[in-house]
Amino acid sequence: MPSNKNAVIRYMYLDEMLSDRHHYYTRTELYEKCNERLRQNGYPEVSKRTIELDLIDLEFSPFYMEIDQSLVIGGRHIIRYKDQTQSIFSKQISDDEKHLLSEALSTLGQFSGLNNFDWLEDLQAKLCDPSALCGNNNKDGQHHRKVISFSSNPYLKNQNLLGGLFSAIANRVVISVTYKKFDADTPSKFTVYPYLLKQYNDRWYLICNSVGDEVFPYRQDFIMTLPLDRIEAYTLLYDLPFIDCPLDLSERFDDIIGVTYYENRKLEKFLFAISKQSVNYIRTKPIHASQTELPRDRQLELHSKYPKLAEYIFFTIDCIPNYELKTLFYSYGQRLVVLTPEWMRDEIRKEAKEQIDYYSD
Repeated sequence: MPSNKNAVIRYMYLDEMLSDRHHYYTRTELYEKCNERLRQNGYPEVSKRTIELDLIDLEFSPFYMEIDQSLVIGGRHIIRYKDQTQSIFSKQISDDEKHLLSEALSTLGQFSGLNNFDWLEDLQAKLCDPSALCGNNNKDGQHHRKVISFSSNPYLKNQNLLGGLFSAIANRVVISVTYKKFDADTPSKFTVYPYLLKQYNDRWYLICNSVGDEVFPYRQDFIMTLPLDRIEAYTLLYDLPFIDCPLDLSERFDDIIGVTYYENRKLEKFLFAISKQSVNYIRTKPIHASQTELPRDRQLELHSKYPKLAEYIFFTIDCIPNYELKTLFYSYGQRLVVLTPEWMRDEIRKEAKEQIDYYSD
């Protein structure tokens, strides 16, 4: 099955036409009408080749729909399901499939503010109805219980913006954002291309790029990170053309901890020591994907250099320094000691002394 964008939407349109007992469609008409529906619903058009591949997919796993291409009406070669009573969106589903689908919907339901997905509530209601979806609620007739839970903050400000921003990103719509920094007296307005909604530490962020103006022209490599709790309002600007992000955002976030990316900072190697009481925790829950425990000979060398750290184990990570990294180092207290780079060590030492002064008073 293809992983290309909006494939399931096209399957739904094609399935509806192929199972229509009152209308007949040729391959060309399927292509034209599918693209018409895509345009009407704000999705990009696709090529004839894509529709041909979609038709092939419907005949194989997991759909297995038998397609009849032998009918000719008025000189037109018709394509339709061989059994017109069948549809991939009306097939019976097993109890196991219902349980998995219900759990997936329950997981999606944890994100409040998805006002663009009202159909989720209808589908969840059907899953809870013993007479719906051609089966029982589950095998023993008991109410479905949650088997997976994600960390979330139900009191986080502006979670209700998630649904609308999600749709703006999915449909490639430019937005005007009214944004107020935590230390600002008045809000500012930005016109941006929205690219990604990212969560970190129970907080949501909009990853975007400024459309630009005469003072600050558009730059391909510029990325803005706007916390949702500081967005006061946003407006959809359908008339402005959308520019896709040329950057690999996944790779970009691989190089940092959290969401703060400083354009003027480079990747650095951090050497730090972890107390033996915490070393197994760090081994099983790395600070960063690049975390490496140094080999034995290097451990001995560093123990000789830092005799006070005789009961510590040495690690390195490679990432771009930011606020989140330093905060994470702080969170381990005396169990983690940063050794290099020297500038990070100096910052932590200075701030630790200031903290001691406050506690001394």
